[in-house]
Formats: sequence, structure tokens, C-alpha cells
Amino acid sequence: MAWTFRPPLWSIFGTAAGCALLVTAGFWQVSRGEQKQRLLAQYDTAQHSAPLRLTSASAALARAQPQAAQVAGEYVAEHQLLLDGQVLNGRVGYDVWTPLKLADGALLIVNRGWIQQTGARSDLPTLPAPAGTIELQGFWRALPEPAMRLGSGDCTSVSNGVAKAWPRLVEYPTIDDLTCIYGGRVVAGELLLSPDVPDGFVRDWRALPAEMPPGRHYGYAAQWFAFAATLFGFFIKLNLKRKP
Repeated sequence: MAWTFRPPLWSIFGTAAGCALLVTAGFWQVSRGEQKQRLLAQYDTAQHSAPLRLTSASAALARAQPQAAQVAGEYVAEHQLLLDGQVLNGRVGYDVWTPLKLADGALLIVNRGWIQQTGARSDLPTLPAPAGTIELQGFWRALPEPAMRLGSGDCTSVSNGVAKAWPRLVEYPTIDDLTCIYGGRVVAGELLLSPDVPDGFVRDWRALPAEMPPGRHYGYAAQWFAFAATLFGFFIKLNLKRKP
């Protein structure tokens, strides 16, 4: 039995472009899954390593990779920030950022965990924090960054002619934004407060609450590869014809 395969030129280019796009999306998901796995491994390593003693000098060495750390200072409870747009189990909320004053007067951002948004965005919660000098443990890392930054108004202290109240909503502020907000020296980085330390909120830093776990990325990658295979299969089936 003889067969002929003569697809039109437009179908060749269309199928090639479609398959390339789908395969690229699949490999991107694989890459994201591998990044998440490496991050989880970094947290596991940090948990079993000797903690870094944070001072203004040592904290300046913050890296994207988290490392175990400990620090002493006093919370500045009256000037807390809420990192906007943080999602946990499908619920929208905030990460609570509480500045900690170090011995030399510099401020260090402590991420005390996630809280759920309730009511209107203008109705911000009360965030109690312990007074006096305290000792904290957690993971020290560089400030988080968004996938895309569309400018920043975090430093603005006035909105519609009215001074912003505390706590203040922010959207991934840079170290320059934080320095402007507090009007003084701020260490570039954040301390993810250990779940074992009291006076915090929801904290499971390994769970990547605002993002998908690695397994879901691999599942999406498999779907994209399956779509590419299906498209190629249809291309073959529709253009492979039996000779009369």
C-alpha cells in the first residue's frame, strides 16, 4: 500500500512554530522546578549549618541563597511594613516586615511571617511586637524581588494629600526605598524569622507559600510536551494520505 505525504507550506511553518513554542514552555517549567528544588535544598543546608551572627557589617553580605543567622536588637513596632500581594493556599495576604534596631542604630528588616488580608485594604491590622532587646534566629537572605518591577511608590509618605499611616503597604521595596521610608541606615536584606521563635505569624519558609512547588512545575512541563506531541501527531495524520 502506497502513501503520500505532501503538507502545504503554511502547515509546515505553523506546526514548527507551534511545537517550538510548546516545547519552550515545557523546558521553562522544568527550569523553574529545578530552581525550586535547589532553593529547598539550600534551606535544608542552612538549617544544619552554624548561624551567622548578624551585625551591620556581616549583614551587608546578604545573598539570594538563605543562610542561618542570629541577631540581637529592638523591634521598632510603630513603623512596620506589610509586603503586599502574598498568597498562601489560595488566600491573599501580607508578609509582616518589622524593623529591628541594631546596637549601632542601623535597621534590619525581620520578616515575621504571613497574615491574611481581611476586610478592606485600607483597614490594616494591628501588629503587636515585643518590647526591649531580644535575640532572634532565622534565615538571612537578600531582599525579595518581583518577576517584573513597574516602578515603585513605596517611598512616598503622602497619599492624596494625607500622610500614610502605619503599618504601611509596600510592593517589593528596594534598599533605596527602605532607606527613604525610614530616613536612616537600613541593612540590605531580610531575616526570615524562624518558626521556633515566638511573636510571629504563619512561617513555613521551605513551603514556598507564594509560589508553586517543584512537582507542579514538572506536571505543567509534561502537559506542554504532550500538547506539542499532539500537535505534531495531528500534522502527520492530516497530511499523510493513501495513494488512490
